[in-house]
Amino acid sequence: MIGVLSDTHNNSANLTLGLQIFRARQVDRLVHCGDVTSPLMLELLHGFQVWLVKGNNDYDWMGFRSEARRLGNIQYCGKDADIVIDRHRIAVCHGDDESLLDTLAHSKLFEWVFHGHSHRSDLEMIGKTRILNPGALGGRHPHGEDRSVAIVNLAAQKAEFITLDAVTPPDPRA
Repeated sequence: MIGVLSDTHNNSANLTLGLQIFRARQVDRLVHCGDVTSPLMLELLHGFQVWLVKGNNDYDWMGFRSEARRLGNIQYCGKDADIVIDRHRIAVCHGDDESLLDTLAHSKLFEWVFHGHSHRSDLEMIGKTRILNPGALGGRHPHGEDRSVAIVNLAAQKAEFITLDAVTPPDPRA
């Protein structure tokens, strides 16, 4: 299983909560679909193997590349990624370039295409390709979108969306 997240927009509290969800579910591989916003946020991803693409608000791409190298657990992929996890081929992009997203979705090359940008969780099929947006952890939510992440079981070809509002954060005093 892998965790999919997007649109952190420097919201460290929600990112931390999302990462706690992944740890509790023993998910140690993550795909981040961009808009982390600050390279300093990458430090929170310690302990996970991460693939990260550039979002339209990730202006400091050199900072992301440098920080990913320094941390060692993050593969900074640039604008898009073509990755294979457990023999499943996955494309990743942020989603702000609709032409790129459409090309990946209709290419028939991928089992999954992960993207963000809209801040709305969604799963749709185009042919045999599953197109997944995990939702957002931060940033604007003009239509009242929930903050969410997704856990994808590649072998079962299923995705579960987890809304942060439905999760009780652990008591730090415990």
